[in-house]
Amino acid sequence: MIVYKNDFEEFKKWLDLDINSIAWGGKYSDSFSEFWESFFKEDINPKELGERFDYAKRIAKSGPLISWLTWLFEKFITYIFITKNYSVREISLNFDLPERYIATLLRDHLIKVYPAYEDLINEKFQISNVSSENLFITFSEIETLVGGLAKEKGTFEDDILAHMEVTLYPDWSNLVKELRKDILLLKVDFENFQKRAAFKKQIRFLQEVIILLLILSVVVFALKNTNKWYEDYLVNKITLFEPNFFWLDKSLTYQEQDLLAQQSINLSNKELDELEKIEAQQVFDDGKLESRYDPESDVVVLDSVENVPKSFGEAETEQSEYEENKKGGYRDSSYSVSNKKAYRILMASVEPSVIKSKILPLMERYKISQVDNVKPGTQIPGGLYFNLNVPSRFLKEFMTKVSTFSEATIFESRSQGGDEAGKNRVFIWIKGI
Repeated sequence: MIVYKNDFEEFKKWLDLDINSIAWGGKYSDSFSEFWESFFKEDINPKELGERFDYAKRIAKSGPLISWLTWLFEKFITYIFITKNYSVREISLNFDLPERYIATLLRDHLIKVYPAYEDLINEKFQISNVSSENLFITFSEIETLVGGLAKEKGTFEDDILAHMEVTLYPDWSNLVKELRKDILLLKVDFENFQKRAAFKKQIRFLQEVIILLLILSVVVFALKNTNKWYEDYLVNKITLFEPNFFWLDKSLTYQEQDLLAQQSINLSNKELDELEKIEAQQVFDDGKLESRYDPESDVVVLDSVENVPKSFGEAETEQSEYEENKKGGYRDSSYSVSNKKAYRILMASVEPSVIKSKILPLMERYKISQVDNVKPGTQIPGGLYFNLNVPSRFLKEFMTKVSTFSEATIFESRSQGGDEAGKNRVFIWIKGI
């Protein structure tokens, strides 16, 4: 696609600009004509024309002037579609613009021209995907349905930008001045421009990094010196308590005096004899001997049930293997208060009630009775406990089976008395985990 000079003249007529209002009553009509002649030259392709508009918008500073240039460019795209009978895809490829943007632009313009056919126009310019048939629609196809009114005029009465006095903006003169140059020879390499812009951003980023590093270095240096100063300040403030002898009066001198030498001791012979007797008694007095007896705990931890005596009938009278073989001396005072043994089994389980259900049948099987009035397996905070009187002949078998229900620790101690004959007391504690 090539756009020629006569195309721009026809576009100006189709656009129907209010030159009188734009040039402020005709005062700046020459300036506007100079802009038009410099900007729209013959033998130009649509992509280059788009680059010209981008270049002009970069020169312009005011927002309204930039909006007017954007409006003028969009009107030219609409003019090409209506008068040159190009499809949406062809215009998109030639102007290097998105197809959805072109379709939306044309739809908005045609709806203003043909408000009664709004639904039809929306349907024709609806692009759902890249293979939509509407991408290939041309104005000639729409003209057969709605008419050729769009070819007559490109502006509307409520179109403010068609009457805006753009020549009064301060940056208009600068825009015209730049466009006086041969814009065809003024090659704006946008790729290089973007590269330069990216390079400037990199330089700016590097500058910011350097500034941040400098600030960080200053902060670290300040903190280091501040800490050093504060450390010296604390050292000076600390007072060590040490002997200070500078307050002594150095004019005083030490004079040794033997107070005993100044006193005369007169003792009679009888008093000397008494003194010798007292000293003789102190020599042969060995003093009170320290007690060698140290009370010991009678609790013994059993590694397993195998350490329990084999014959519990004889266990009540025989000496425990954890007692000393030789009795006497200082141990006589604490030996054999009671040879009857009591056992404690400590267990831990996540389900204490399950172990309880296994112990209760064993009580019936071995004729085991409770010690006090508390029911065996009573639930207390932390777990369950059993206080039982176990027949001595079943003791080892009972403890062996109980210890298999969970990991158990067995303690052996002397009974404090009051046990039933032929039975040993066994206390079981099941801790809930």
